Amino acid sequence: MLENNVSDHKLNVEAMIKNLNTISLELKKMKELSQLLLCDLTLHFNNPVKTEDANEIEKNNPLFEESKLSDVSLAFNSFSI
Repeated sequence: MLENNVSDHKLNVEAMIKNLNTISLELKKMKELSQLLLCDLTLHFNNPVKTEDANEIEKNNPLFEESKLSDVSLAFNSFSI
């Protein structure tokens, strides 16, 4: 019985470590994406584009593509454009 509890505990700890690693990777992706968006905003406000040009640019090149993130990032996806 005790050995079974130890092995279950070990599996639980390994699963938690894997989940923490996944969360860490997702946070790094979110940080990189937010930095890119901040750069886009900085460039936009420093070098404004005419409205017609901006609409054409957005049709050809969206600001960013939806990233394929796991459930960890559901809260972040609600803020995406």
